[in-house]
Amino acid sequence: MRMWHFIRTRWKITLSSKWQFLLMLILPLLVFWGADQLLSKGSDQLKIPVIVVAEEENETVTTIIERVKENETLQISEQPMTEAKRLLETNQAEAAVVFTTGFEEKIKQGEINDVIRLWKAPNAISTGLVEEYVASEVIRLASNGKAATYLSNEYDGKNVYEYAWKYTDDQWEPEPLMTIEHEKVGSPVQTQKPERNLKPVLFGILSIYILLISFYLQTWVMTERTNGLASRMGMFGVNRFTRSFSNLLASVAVILASLLPVSIYLLLGDGDFVQKASLLIAYVIACAGIGFLIANLLNNTLLYHLIAVAITVVSGVLGGSFIKLEEFSVLLENVSQYTPQHWFLNGLTRSTTTTELTILFGFGIGMIILGLGIGAVRHDRA
Repeated sequence: MRMWHFIRTRWKITLSSKWQFLLMLILPLLVFWGADQLLSKGSDQLKIPVIVVAEEENETVTTIIERVKENETLQISEQPMTEAKRLLETNQAEAAVVFTTGFEEKIKQGEINDVIRLWKAPNAISTGLVEEYVASEVIRLASNGKAATYLSNEYDGKNVYEYAWKYTDDQWEPEPLMTIEHEKVGSPVQTQKPERNLKPVLFGILSIYILLISFYLQTWVMTERTNGLASRMGMFGVNRFTRSFSNLLASVAVILASLLPVSIYLLLGDGDFVQKASLLIAYVIACAGIGFLIANLLNNTLLYHLIAVAITVVSGVLGGSFIKLEEFSVLLENVSQYTPQHWFLNGLTRSTTTTELTILFGFGIGMIILGLGIGAVRHDRA
């Protein structure tokens, strides 16, 4: 009961203003929603603008266009020939792909010569990439047609063309038969989900925000020590461990409550929600543990805030909140493993997060135990 009393008291102090609590709930959501919209708009602008011109409409051309549109590197738009030339001349598009007359008939016979034309803009620099993407889809259908034509001729008069076409096309799913996978010898293979669906930049910002707010909500440690409240509690028979742990638990609960809207927005519908939510809770505990330990070591609030910002920036840079430095050298990769951001962000890309959860929970509990130990032996008053 006494622990619950301390938790409620800490909640009341932290959320003394209802506007402050609403701000903690709504502001992060608005910030992350706005950042998501800006990133989405920016990613569209980074795509290569490509125009598709069809000299004749048919099912084969439509199939290729739809498949090319699925490529996230290209921004496809269908235009008539005159408009395509205008856009290329003004460098508003990188290239134009022209599907020539008789395209479908040639493809069904397995022919690939002169079936498409590629027009380039004056300042084009990536037409080779565009040509490769489009050619891969053309070759796919041409190989289907070649195989189907061959079998149709072999079984003269029998209706095997459609069956052969479908069978050959199915060999490209889920990936082509000739796909080569490289694996570094001696390195364990870890299953990863496609990172393009995980909003990595937003999660990096989230990791910074959680660490900063965790530092901010642990200032009660120095406040109670400087105003003598920590010493007076002992005079009333209040256990130091109970008081400190209750206040810490309350601050963690406030952080998790303020993150609820953001968590739903970022995590819901993006893989295993329960697994990622558990990882988020583990990371909050780790961050709270860091703030709790540093607060027990210091008396000066200003110095505490300066150290908090320094730790957040340095650990964020090394841990991959801004950019994955670990990809540049083995040394940076080893250093990044000593930051909680590394395990939090890496865990979001894993299909199983047992290792990340264990490390974050263990790290957080270790920091909390150290903080409780340091707080127990300190009786100084500023």
